[in-house]
Amino acid sequence: MPTTAYIVGSLDDYLNRICEQIQLTDTQFSTAVKRYQRVGACLTDGDTPLQRLAPKVFPQGSMLQRTTIRPTRLGKEVLPFDIDTVCRGDVDPYSTSSQSLYGSILSRLQDHDDFKERIAQAREEFPVSGKCIRLAYLSDDFYLDVIPACKDPADSEGVRLLMCEPGKWNSYNRPIETWRRTDPFRFAAWLQAQTETRRVFTKEQLLANVAPVPPQEPTVVKAPLRRMVQILKRQRDQVFLGDACRPASIMLTTLAGRNYRGETSIADGLQTILDGIAAEIAAAGSGRLVVRNPTDELAPHDGGVEDLAKPLDAAAYDKYRRSVDELRRMLDAARAARGVPELYPVLAKALGEKVVKRAFNAAEEDVQHASTSGVLGAAAVGSGIRILTEPKVSAGVLPVRGSNFHRND
Repeated sequence: MPTTAYIVGSLDDYLNRICEQIQLTDTQFSTAVKRYQRVGACLTDGDTPLQRLAPKVFPQGSMLQRTTIRPTRLGKEVLPFDIDTVCRGDVDPYSTSSQSLYGSILSRLQDHDDFKERIAQAREEFPVSGKCIRLAYLSDDFYLDVIPACKDPADSEGVRLLMCEPGKWNSYNRPIETWRRTDPFRFAAWLQAQTETRRVFTKEQLLANVAPVPPQEPTVVKAPLRRMVQILKRQRDQVFLGDACRPASIMLTTLAGRNYRGETSIADGLQTILDGIAAEIAAAGSGRLVVRNPTDELAPHDGGVEDLAKPLDAAAYDKYRRSVDELRRMLDAARAARGVPELYPVLAKALGEKVVKRAFNAAEEDVQHASTSGVLGAAAVGSGIRILTEPKVSAGVLPVRGSNFHRND
């Protein structure tokens, strides 16, 4: 195998290392998947009244899209991560209200003492509207949302779902009015297409009552667009921590996906995405940015196209607009930074001190290990530190003796 080298200490290197630090740890991911499987088994196994509805359980949202990030902390404030779980029942939405399906799923979960307690904790700690049933896992800093749903009869492909519209439970003429459209699987497919990667599920997985959660991806193999989404979500969590109204992950993911142009560099891709968002905001003028749900364009229906930015109130929208400008300025300052002393505070301010510190420490440890192993190199032309796969010259990169990467002492 030929000797190769990769750059360490570049802006992209640090951004990738930050992505490693904000991604769920293997333990967090494994714990979350076990919780999901346990809830799924409760809903789909056994001889219970719910079984007559042939329930199927699927992951959706960030877990399905592989863009989940760790809980964000600021003092006593904690923003937990979540698993969105669809429980699809075989019901006719024209004759059965969403409240009825919601009640059947809630009743089944409350038959389980542990789940009953977690539902009560969630109502106290993380209240949510009636569109889902939330279970709190306080010691793990996450919650699991069970979303009652059924197939949308208007979708000839049988992909789109209908979920609860609790605001209509006390004032409807026909049961269908208590449902609203959602299309998580088309959205995941749309994002997959934007990343230009493919994942194939086996027939057995597709037919399972509890569909598998996509496996945890190491950052090094995660599609660049997914890493960019993680950074956007991390900055959102920093800016809006403690706020009741904030941009939804699906809004950020949609904006990233529709402005992404295939860059492999995280810094370049973020620049393109943020410049695109800023241009859209500017084009809206005194009005507001409209973020069209791509699934409504992929599979049109009589309900029109959802605006994913509409839920933001005036204060949250203005805060988001300013956060886009702040992240653009951060990238400009990061590109202009000369060395770690200038780069570190720029990234720490935008993405969090602890996360950035861990990323920089990891880079320093890699360089120190490479130095003692004889695989630290420097470009023969230009500048830059490289780590070689073996202590030999490679493409103009020369092995160097011991180095002190971050310190001058």
